[in-house]
Amino acid sequence: MNKNWMVVIAGCCLILGFQNCSQSGLSQGDFASLDVHAVTPSVGSGEESSEDAQAITSVEIPFGQNKLRVQADSGRIDLFDSAGQLVEEGCLGSVELSELQSYIKPYNICGAPAQDADRVCAQTYTAGYASLVMGQQRMNLGEMFDSCGSGYKDLCGDQAQSFRGLVAYMQKNFYSLNCQ
Repeated sequence: MNKNWMVVIAGCCLILGFQNCSQSGLSQGDFASLDVHAVTPSVGSGEESSEDAQAITSVEIPFGQNKLRVQADSGRIDLFDSAGQLVEEGCLGSVELSELQSYIKPYNICGAPAQDADRVCAQTYTAGYASLVMGQQRMNLGEMFDSCGSGYKDLCGDQAQSFRGLVAYMQKNFYSLNCQ
């Protein structure tokens, strides 16, 4: 008889323990859009200065298990393996270098607007697509820590999509970007 009671008690605990695992009745419309993030200037000053132009020294871009490091002043691209060893070098052409330099100014960086304290956010992580390196500091563009956009920073407005295109170009064409 003791074994039967133990089985009944264990079954009840199991049922009670998993009662919150069922699907809720919430629909996608109950949430604010999870794909669109309004951005407001929060990092840069909004004004160009000679100090700002020199602040970002390089851009790091994921490249499979490796990473590309693009020097902002020269356009030199170094491919580093996962152990941090230099594997190969390349260079941006003058047109691509000018385009890169036009994007990577601190006043071009925007962040997500402040969220309401009572807003519920899902725990999700979105990795950044590129990192801006400023001395010993690093800013991951496109990175988010939850569905509300916490920690989100990217280039302002349409520049973000254009910069993503330049990043994709460098990833796709790295092996043909030879130095002259």
